[in-house]
Amino acid sequence: MPELPEVETIRRGLADVLPSRVISDVTVNYSGSIKNPDPAMLCSGLCGRMVTNIGRRGKYLFIHLDDGSTIVFHLRMTGKLVFSENQLPVDKHTHLIIHFQDGTALYFNDVRKFGTIWWLSDNRLSEISGLASLGPEPLSPDFHFPYLNCEVEKKTISIKALLLNQSFLAGLGNIYADEILHRAGILPQRQSRSLSREERLTLFGAIREVLTEAIEWRGTTLNDYRDAAGLSGSFQNKLRVYQRHNEKCPRCGNIICRSIVAGRGTHFCTGCQR
Repeated sequence: MPELPEVETIRRGLADVLPSRVISDVTVNYSGSIKNPDPAMLCSGLCGRMVTNIGRRGKYLFIHLDDGSTIVFHLRMTGKLVFSENQLPVDKHTHLIIHFQDGTALYFNDVRKFGTIWWLSDNRLSEISGLASLGPEPLSPDFHFPYLNCEVEKKTISIKALLLNQSFLAGLGNIYADEILHRAGILPQRQSRSLSREERLTLFGAIREVLTEAIEWRGTTLNDYRDAAGLSGSFQNKLRVYQRHNEKCPRCGNIICRSIVAGRGTHFCTGCQR
């Protein structure tokens, strides 16, 4: 958390307010979040730069600037990016503030301190190892059934582990992997290549459906996630299995189970997932 729907929601929010704003100053309160360059260079180098566009790749968020460079954020577990036209309270979890010439600001908060920030020229973005190895975007034309079918056929790992593998598909995490597999009627413990062609087609559709719906509902807020305006998402009200163990499955009425699959807490229904 945040996963693809949350980061995409933040991207859309920032895309509405940041382009054409000019950076006037940068405040760094925790240098450990900054992976490149050193904080002093970040602060001096960003001053005077204008935001041109906001992008996303998997769980990475991009703020593109007018000099051909990009600020890259990975929010990890608890990172938040909130834009405000008024000054917000600053506490020990406010690690970075980007100030703009018109008095507005972008605040980066991160309770767990796992979030990371880079500032690189666009031709150096491949130096971010996790970014360089990402698979296709699930909602893009690059993700199609022949690709999924080929990758699933090659793998002997569990289908849950495959969905979490960012080099297979960019942006999925624990919440949406569980929801996708429930929607597709597939147990997360199943070996990937054991899926029939019909199950693979159903899985392909479920990936697109769940992510599209989650974006429409502005992501899932269970604890920390907030959008660019500081508001909670709503998809938590639509979750069918994730964190609903010991509740009844909304599809078949069986009790939802929880176990560890691919090293992650996993929620599923043995009644309608096979």
